[in-house]
Amino acid sequence: MVDQMQWAAIAQRSICKTPNINRLAADGLLFDRSYTPSAVCCPARAMLITGAYHWHNGVFNQVHSAPSVSRSMFREVVTYSARLRDAGYRQGYVGKWHADFTRTPLDFGFDEIAAPGSYNPRLLKGLPTNPDKVEKPADNLKTVVSKTFHWPGSQEFPMWGYREGAEEQTNAWYIAECGLQMLKRYAGGKAPWHIEVHFPEPHDPYLPLKKYLDGYKAEDIPIPESFRDDFRGKPGMHRREAEAWGSFTEKDVQQGRAHYYAWCEQVDAQVGRLLDALDQSGQAGNTIAVFTGDHGDMAGAHRMWIKGWYPYEDAYRIPMVIRWPGHALAGQKCDRLVSSHDLAHTYVDAGGAAPLPFSDGLSLLRLMENPGRTDWRDQLLCAFYGGEFLYTQRIAVTRRFKYVFNGFDFDEFYDLEKDPHEMHNAIEDPAYRTEVDDMRARLYEMMTRFGDPYGDASQNLSAAQRDGNPPDRYGAPRYLPRGKRTSS
Repeated sequence: MVDQMQWAAIAQRSICKTPNINRLAADGLLFDRSYTPSAVCCPARAMLITGAYHWHNGVFNQVHSAPSVSRSMFREVVTYSARLRDAGYRQGYVGKWHADFTRTPLDFGFDEIAAPGSYNPRLLKGLPTNPDKVEKPADNLKTVVSKTFHWPGSQEFPMWGYREGAEEQTNAWYIAECGLQMLKRYAGGKAPWHIEVHFPEPHDPYLPLKKYLDGYKAEDIPIPESFRDDFRGKPGMHRREAEAWGSFTEKDVQQGRAHYYAWCEQVDAQVGRLLDALDQSGQAGNTIAVFTGDHGDMAGAHRMWIKGWYPYEDAYRIPMVIRWPGHALAGQKCDRLVSSHDLAHTYVDAGGAAPLPFSDGLSLLRLMENPGRTDWRDQLLCAFYGGEFLYTQRIAVTRRFKYVFNGFDFDEFYDLEKDPHEMHNAIEDPAYRTEVDDMRARLYEMMTRFGDPYGDASQNLSAAQRDGNPPDRYGAPRYLPRGKRTSS
């Protein structure tokens, strides 16, 4: 898993070069409509490991920040790693954590951790964090900052630049080295194994090695169509967010994207090292290899950067590839709607482990067997409670349309087929009255099915929810009109 990589970064969907991830896709199944259920780090990662939405796992926003709603997943939460442990799997976790601030992966079924990042540092005292004795790189890279930003009340902060030095001195190289050394050990044992390697790249600031940056000419990078968004007919937060980034030009976007793409290519090189190690282990043929990200990055689209409450495809659509020789059809693409928290259900299914308690996601094994199958979901629910700021937002996505319920402002509706850059909010457009009504109905339907506390359901609740009153008129019904299903 990488952090903050756009869907468009891989598989030649842009000029970004990711030959190793593309190699994985060429041998496996590439998902074309893959989404994160929440476009911010901690909730996305908690949902990945539990296969369940916020209200079922207990992580609602960033667990490490002062405005955190909860520092930890619910005590009774069940993760796929715990299920795999019970099924006899040996498990290692390498790199960025960020799913819980009071516990580590060792509390959720993993046997070892290495190259820890985004942990509560107090939790690491006394824990073995380098089981393979990988030498940590000396901090001797030269950093050149090319662009800084500042928000209205903040100090300047670096946004992009480059580093000079040996690749072996980078953090990404170190994380990959810890992962491949662990892989070699596990592959030499008798127990089935599961290893996760989490890279913090290409999260901002974008600081790739100069050798990767030199491979991109800023003037050749297309300007996103949405850069010209005037935000008419959209909630005021859109304009406010864009203005918070200050004035930057099309050339700035090109330069920023050049650094971002180079950052993606740099982490791709480390993905390649892991794939090579798997090949050399002799176990590539009976191992599921997955690549994905926690969420995307605006990278200048709609004159915004990074991620957060913005409901755009740039932030919510993520790369996802699965290779499982003999199971996932090699070189195939799948255009069905999938989410990163489907992976939890996929892993317990493939590993012969007990199912997870909440059916918030689906096992992808059925799509591996037949990527074009018609008996698959035709809608997705994404949910957002905020990052550092707290917001209430629910998003319904179908193959063509997107409905955004904003508890803090009026809603949005986009026709992704005719308006792929999401420039026109058609929520009040008479031409879409039937479709808007249908999407509202779908949103209530999904919130009810998944036990969303803003919906109607009193069933499918977590133990923590059962101590309160069931959902009522003070939730979504306060602002969200009820729709009527009209489309199939």
